[in-house]
Amino acid sequence: MAEIENPIKKQTKQEKKVREAMAKVGLVPVNDIFRFTLRQKGGLLIVVAEPEVYASPSGETYAIFGETTFDDMSQARATKAAKNVDEITKAVAPEEPVEEIVAETVSNDDEEVDLQGLDPKDVEIVMKETKAPKAKVVEVLKKTGDIVTAVLELTM
Repeated sequence: MAEIENPIKKQTKQEKKVREAMAKVGLVPVNDIFRFTLRQKGGLLIVVAEPEVYASPSGETYAIFGETTFDDMSQARATKAAKNVDEITKAVAPEEPVEEIVAETVSNDDEEVDLQGLDPKDVEIVMKETKAPKAKVVEVLKKTGDIVTAVLELTM
């Protein structure tokens, strides 16, 4: 069998041995394949851009060699959707109302809240972790009585 040499890349001794072993087993090179893609559950793609493909004479068994790359299609779609949402909100929402809302939340944090039965350090910890207003933190802490539960409730 004649060996097909790639003019761009010089073959190493190990590559030559692999090709000889493929020929001994009966696998023949297939030249018409330019890209190999394997799709897995969850949208993960395994891609070989310039594969070297060997097939058995029966056509049921293939050996594919080349540099693999992994593409996560679900992550790419999520990133694209996030960019689209960001662009839409920038185009639709004026800047002034956003500043007013921020000013209102800051003024709510300064209000005096009844901390009866609560440790002020607990309130500060939950406020720091959840970035929630003091009134909301106190309300949830009184209801749950536990810092961890309060943080979980305010973040979910």
